Amino acid sequence: MQIPITGIVAEYNPLHMGHLHHLEKARELSKAEAIVVVLSSNFVQRGEPALLDKWYRAEAALDSGADLVLELPLVFSAHNSGVFANAAVDILCSTGIVTCISFGLESPDWHTDKILDILIEEPEAFKSVLKECLKKGYSFVEARSMALDSIIPGSAEKLRGSNNTLALAYMLRIRQRQWTVRTIPVQRIGSFYHSKEISEYSSATAIRKHISDGNLNEALKQLPPSSAEILGRASSEGRLCTNKDRMWNMLRPLLMRSSADEISKYAEIREGIEYRLRETALQATSFDEWASSCTSKRYPLGRIQRYGVHLLIGLEHWENRAFQRLGPAYIRVLGMNRTGRKLLRLMRTESKLPVITRYGAASAISGYAAKMMNYEALGAQMWEQMIPNGMFGREHARKIIIKND
Repeated sequence: MQIPITGIVAEYNPLHMGHLHHLEKARELSKAEAIVVVLSSNFVQRGEPALLDKWYRAEAALDSGADLVLELPLVFSAHNSGVFANAAVDILCSTGIVTCISFGLESPDWHTDKILDILIEEPEAFKSVLKECLKKGYSFVEARSMALDSIIPGSAEKLRGSNNTLALAYMLRIRQRQWTVRTIPVQRIGSFYHSKEISEYSSATAIRKHISDGNLNEALKQLPPSSAEILGRASSEGRLCTNKDRMWNMLRPLLMRSSADEISKYAEIREGIEYRLRETALQATSFDEWASSCTSKRYPLGRIQRYGVHLLIGLEHWENRAFQRLGPAYIRVLGMNRTGRKLLRLMRTESKLPVITRYGAASAISGYAAKMMNYEALGAQMWEQMIPNGMFGREHARKIIIKND
C-alpha cells in the first residue's frame, strides 16, 4: 500500500492565512503523511514578478506544513491556466510518490465531472458555441466558459473564480493523462482572489497592495507568524519586488526598438496584437498603464502581462510550443525538511523524471533540459534587476533549503 502523500500547486505570493488553512485542511482530509508543494518561479501565472523570490516562498511553505518544495519552471509558471496546470500536475505525478492532489475551490458543489466529460469529448453543440464566441472576439477562456454554460447553465459563473478555473485545469490534466491520483478539493475561505480589502482572511492581492502603498506592518498582520517574519526579513534586506517600474524600464525600450514583425515571433503573440503592444509602449508611462491599455475582450490583462514576461526573457513562439508539447524536463528541489529528505530518497527510485538539486545539473540531462533551466536563470536574473538589492548570479549559486527542525 502506498504512503499517502498530498501534492499542492501554489504561488504563495505571499503565503497568507488562507494558504495555511488549505495546507492544514489538505493534510487532514487526505490523511497525508507528507505534503509536496510545486511552487511558481519568480514570475507568476498572471505575468507579474513575484513579491518574494521562490526561495523565500519555499521557506515559508516549509515553515507552514510542506515537507518538500519543488520548482515550477518559468516557461510554465508565467503562462495561461492550462499550461500552468498541466506542467504542475505532471511534475507532482511524475514524482512517483504523490497519491493525491489538493486545490482550493470557491464552489465545491459544481458539476465538475460533467464539465470534464464535455471538455474531453467536445460534443458538436459545445464546439459550435465555442467557435461562435471566439468569432465575436472573446478570449478562449471566456468563450469556453460560455460554451459550457450553454450546456450546463451556471458554468460560466462558476468558472469566473480564479481557483475554480485552475481546479478545473488540474482535474482535466489528471483525466487526460490518466494519472492515478485522487483529488482533494478544499473550500476556499476569506476574500476573493482579486479583493484589495484587508479582512480576517485577506487575499494575496490585498496584502501586496498594502505593501506597495507603504503599509508593510499592516500587511504583516495578515500573515502566519513565520511567513510574516520571512517577508519582513526580505523587506529589510531590500529583496521585495513592490513595483514594476524597473520591469517597465527594461520592457519599454525592447518594444520601441522592435518592429511588429519581430514582436510577433514571441510566445503566443499573434492576430495583430503585436502592433498594439508596440504602439501603446510609445505613450505608456508604466507597465500597468501599458498592460491596461492593451487589454480587450479577447486579450485579458493577465494575457498581456504574460506577453511582457515572454518578451523580456526572449521566449519565442516555436520554443514555447515545444515546452508545452514536451513538458517538464526534470524535477528540481527547492527545499525540504527531515520528512522531505526521506521523500527525496524515495523519488530517486520512483520518479519518472530526473531529479536535480542544483542549477548546473540540468545540462547533464539533455539540451532540452539545459534550455529550460537557462530560461529559469534568465528570469531569476531579470527579477533581481527589479528589486533594491538585486544580486547578479544568485540563481546559479543558490543551494536548496534544508530545515532540520
